[in-house]
This record gives sequence, structure tokens and C-alpha cells, in this order.
Amino acid sequence: MRTFIAVDCNNKENIRKIQQMILKSVPNLNGGIKVIDPQNLHFTLFFFGEVDEKTVEQIKNKMNEITFQGFEIIYKKIGVFPSFQFPKVIWIGLDDNSTKKLTLISELVKSKMEQIGFKPDKQFKPHLTLFRLKKPISNIKDYLPKDTDFIAGSDIIDKIHIKKSELFPSGPVYSNISTVFAK
Repeated sequence: MRTFIAVDCNNKENIRKIQQMILKSVPNLNGGIKVIDPQNLHFTLFFFGEVDEKTVEQIKNKMNEITFQGFEIIYKKIGVFPSFQFPKVIWIGLDDNSTKKLTLISELVKSKMEQIGFKPDKQFKPHLTLFRLKKPISNIKDYLPKDTDFIAGSDIIDKIHIKKSELFPSGPVYSNISTVFAK
């Protein structure tokens, strides 16, 4: 099964408002932008890809060794991947303090997964994907909040999930396999 470890966005209503704000500012794209369903908003801490049931059990066992305190994060800054010249994803990031806190959790997960032979597929960069662009928008920067002090609300991180991803023509559906709760 396609598997990853993530923390969910709990403040979905606030993020939905930000998505709507951006959609109102972007000109008619004729279906060129896919809005990420609020139920799918998450920070990926570790991506595995396809793994079997036995491996999922190993992952669960290692994740159950993790202890952490819940903490608040502050959403800040809208950006794109891979670049403003060729945007494919529009995302929202975190302030510096929140980035440090979530990166520490990511490093803890990475350390546990390395103990069972996994290496991360890429360096952790905390972000929530808000949109996927189906068509290039060369001047996308003109439509996104420019204020570097743009604060988009807060959230509480108090759970880490092992998730299963099932791909459908309508998009992915994520479900929790196992959860580690903050102490």
C-alpha cells in the first residue's frame, strides 16, 4: 500500500478561507487549478511509497516509540514549487519558530525510520499544498499575497499519523492507519 507519515492540518476552515482568497485573485484559469480538499491538508514528514503489511507493522512499532509534546504552529507565507517561473504547486508555509518545531518532529521520525532501513525521499520543507496547477501561470506571483508579514492563523500539532494513500480519478484519498498522540 502507498504509505506516508504526516501531521494533519486541524484548522481546515481557516486554510479554506485562504484558498478562496487566492482563487478570487487569480484570473479565470478554465480548470487549470486543482484545489486541495481540506480533508487532505497535511504536512508530510516521511514518504515511503508502496510498502507491504509486514513493513507497515515495523513502521507502526517504531512510531510507537516516539514521544512528543503538542505545540502550536503559525501559518505564514504563500509560495510555489518548483519556482515562480514554472509553478506546479501553491503552498502555505510556517513562521520560523513553527518550522523549527515541526522540523524537530520530522527529524525524530526520520531517525526512527532509518533504524528500520528507510531513507527520506527528500529534505523536509514544512508546507501545506493548497493547489496543484494543471496549466502554467507565468505571472502567478502577481496574484499571491506579497506581504512577508502575511500571517494566516495558527494550528495545534498533537498527533502524528501513518497514512495510506489510495489514488482515484477524482484524486487521492488518505486514511489513517495508526496514530501517535502527544503526551
